[in-house]
Amino acid sequence: MNLVDDPWIPCIRRDGMVRPASLRDCFTCDDIVDLAVRPHERVALMRLLLCVSYAAAGIPEDYDGWEDLRERLPLEVPVYLDQWRDAFELFHPQKPFLQVVGLRSASASGDLTPCSKLDFSLATGSNSTLFDHAALMERAFTPEWLALNLLTYQMFSLGGLIGSVCWGEKTTGRSSCDGPCAPGSMLHTFLRRDVLLDSIHVNLLSEEELHDYQQLGEGWQGRPLWERFPHGLDDAPAIRNATETFLGRMVPLTRAVLLSRDGAGMVLGDGLAFPSYTSPQRPFPPEVTATVIAGGKKDVRFLLGAQPDKAIWRQLAALTVKRQGDGIGGCAALIHGHEEQGTDLVVCGLSRDQADVVDVLESVFHVPGAMFQTAGHTLYEGEVARAENIAGGLGDAVERYRRLVDGGWEARLKLAGPKKGGELARLKAQAFRCYWTSVETGVSLLWDMVRTCGSEAFVPVQRAWWAHLEKSARAAYAAACGKDTERQMRAYVTGRRILAGRLRKYLEHDGKKEEA
Repeated sequence: MNLVDDPWIPCIRRDGMVRPASLRDCFTCDDIVDLAVRPHERVALMRLLLCVSYAAAGIPEDYDGWEDLRERLPLEVPVYLDQWRDAFELFHPQKPFLQVVGLRSASASGDLTPCSKLDFSLATGSNSTLFDHAALMERAFTPEWLALNLLTYQMFSLGGLIGSVCWGEKTTGRSSCDGPCAPGSMLHTFLRRDVLLDSIHVNLLSEEELHDYQQLGEGWQGRPLWERFPHGLDDAPAIRNATETFLGRMVPLTRAVLLSRDGAGMVLGDGLAFPSYTSPQRPFPPEVTATVIAGGKKDVRFLLGAQPDKAIWRQLAALTVKRQGDGIGGCAALIHGHEEQGTDLVVCGLSRDQADVVDVLESVFHVPGAMFQTAGHTLYEGEVARAENIAGGLGDAVERYRRLVDGGWEARLKLAGPKKGGELARLKAQAFRCYWTSVETGVSLLWDMVRTCGSEAFVPVQRAWWAHLEKSARAAYAAACGKDTERQMRAYVTGRRILAGRLRKYLEHDGKKEEA
């Protein structure tokens, strides 16, 4: 199985069908429209494709050099792939792709880890069997599946306890660190064009646009892992290249892995430790696809992360800020976006709870050009804040309803102590879920507001959006709060009065509105 010419990457073709492609195909076939993979797999594949592009054609010095790359990639990448063909062989006897040759388990039994461990959605170890009852039997996977999931696992593997392995003369420890794409559940943003090769090109960056990495000093560019693979844990120059340079960490070796040819088991242990933006001990510039925001009284900077209970469109204002000299903003490739025509963005993320994967998320947006202007951006951010303020009022109304209906609610909150917030979140969950689901059906109105900002068409669209917010809040309150008994009815009216007051406050209605 060689990744250069064997088809293993699921791709959407111009005819709408999904067919696998090889690495070479991704750069030479003009009928490949996009990748057809899960969110975290998209991040992993795009990083591989970008790394191969940089390795073959070099990192351009400036914008003019970046423009020339589009014509050079189909010519230079195939030559490079032929030169390093052996490095992309999945079961090569001396240098298997993203694996450590000769790796062996340090345990006396020498048991292998099931290859299902490479896929976060499959039941292995502590993962749930809810959607994967096949975990009860031993299974083998195809080379194509192994290649895709090994690549993804190396990018997103979460830190925690892991088995010890013998890498050369040294034995690895039982603890492991995060892969470079996982810290902070960071959201990864890519620009998208009509065909895959154009999408690859628009996400490439010049040295001028990689100023954060230039601060690392001489040799910051590095070389891909397969060109300077560490011979062991004491190979300091190769390890530094793999963990502390721009190209070296794009396709990482977070875990020491050696796959068995039958596709059923593997030797698995801790690999290389990567510095990251979230690490106080080993800080590093943010990934070029990440978004950096500032918050708190001390203006602390942190990565914008995926949140299962918060749709990505609500965070789009932060995702579309172009990075400036202060390092705050969205993905570095935003500089290549069309400010007049608008830009397609694909935002992906893997949400975590310590060492457990909670969910993977992906959203695709066509961001109008007005969003990159101050007026449009401020408008969008303000309207999302308006919707969130109304959600807060809805939560207060639901809480007041519960206090009046349930005489023991206050005592329950007092007993909850530090977990009081969790109790309140569970109380409001149904109303919030109903509200945000309804609001999301009207997001097209919000985009229309951005597009029509400053024109005569703006006011009718604004009124329609505000009416949609009000309708969503009232419907969510009615769905969460019953009114079957007299006591419930009194509580319902009181809570509805609170909600009506918040709606008046945040929607700034003209004219007389009913109070409840």
